[in-house]
Amino acid sequence: MTFFSVKTRLYFYTLSITSLTWALVFATVIFGLKGLVISLTEDALEIRSEILASALPLSYFDDNDPALTRWLEQVAQKPPGFVDAGIDSDSSYQIWYNGEVIIKSYISPTMPEPTNEGAGSFFDHVQDDDIVWLTHATKIEGKDAWAVATEDMELAFEGIIPFSLVIFIFIGENFPYVFVILPLSFFGLFFGIKKGIAPIIEISDTIETRADKDITLIKLKKNPLEIRSLIDEINLCYEIIRRNETELNTSLESEKKFTANAAHELLTPLAAIKSEAQLRERQTSDPVQKEGLAAISIRVDRATHTVEQLVTLARLDPKTAQEKLKDVNLCRIIQNVSAELGNKINEKDIDFRVSLSDPCNLKGLASAMSVLCRNLIDNAVRYCSENGVVSIEVFSDTSNLTLRIKNTGRPIPEYMRDYIFDRFVRGAGEEETGSGLGMSIVKRVAEIHRAEVLLSDPEDMTGVQVDVVFPI
Repeated sequence: MTFFSVKTRLYFYTLSITSLTWALVFATVIFGLKGLVISLTEDALEIRSEILASALPLSYFDDNDPALTRWLEQVAQKPPGFVDAGIDSDSSYQIWYNGEVIIKSYISPTMPEPTNEGAGSFFDHVQDDDIVWLTHATKIEGKDAWAVATEDMELAFEGIIPFSLVIFIFIGENFPYVFVILPLSFFGLFFGIKKGIAPIIEISDTIETRADKDITLIKLKKNPLEIRSLIDEINLCYEIIRRNETELNTSLESEKKFTANAAHELLTPLAAIKSEAQLRERQTSDPVQKEGLAAISIRVDRATHTVEQLVTLARLDPKTAQEKLKDVNLCRIIQNVSAELGNKINEKDIDFRVSLSDPCNLKGLASAMSVLCRNLIDNAVRYCSENGVVSIEVFSDTSNLTLRIKNTGRPIPEYMRDYIFDRFVRGAGEEETGSGLGMSIVKRVAEIHRAEVLLSDPEDMTGVQVDVVFPI
């Protein structure tokens, strides 16, 4: 099951959306708590500033009143407990008189002069530009004096996360079923998704596990509406394939019968013609007649070879590719074919070199591989120069097994290499007998075995090199 399966995608998106929803809920709670903290802080600051303002005698604010000086000294030495808890307090206060701070708590920001009663906020540009301070200013009646309570909101907000956890703990203690419902909802979603897409998975498994040649109709107990049309189209394709396969097999059988009958009808009279020509050649003493009868025998051999190649090509029909491949020893096939062509090799006095790897087994059709090797080796010998060299090599690596056959002789022109695998194509001025079907047959056998045929010039001789690369 890959990430891109429908079930995995549904699981992923469901988990992602649910997690995102709960994250948004948690963020909303945090944001709401933030507003609540600000509101509660502003209320507390209002109470503290009013208490502070009411605790200051108005007579102290008369100019040059020695009582104010004594009071300020006392407050500086021991701040009132209801407005300042000392050095560890997050709260602070300031007393403003005639536009100046005349007393402030141990922790106190640098703030602008208050001008209006009520709540406010500011940034302390002297100590830290990032800290927000909430304030509440209370006017001291009849005097140009203010009592201001302040709070560092950075310290206040540090308590939001613990406060949120306290809320969740409270919910867990008083409404525990909420946290039971959450995992159960996940399991319910996963189970529902699994049951919902079960028909799709069943169809996928049915198609994936069926054999390559199995084209029976797909029949399931439950076909979801979303994929019913898809299954109908697949079944229609299978029906068309089965119908075409039947027609193709009938056509191929007819073609095979026709080819076999035609070959028999052609080979029999050709053999009779050759026998008659050879008999007349032995009976006559006229050199002109002997030469003519010998030419007839050569032409009959060529016609016979063409018919045999046509029959071979006809047998390599598309159905051949569907046959079960078996283990084939390529080296043994090469040895057998080389032995069959021994007379031709000796007649041209060819330096015949064979280098075979061990092992050289591959999956294939033995009969087809014999046809491929015979055509390639026969061509190499047929078109090799007198006293030339024919080299056959088989070597392999981790992924391929290569058959390399090369000979000395006339190279294949560049313009011919694009057409050499077409039927009945032969080079201009070719003296050797042939039908022009050998390379076409080689190409067809290679296709059946998913192999690649490559033509090139040998590096160590002048001639032709053919590589057949088989995947292993």
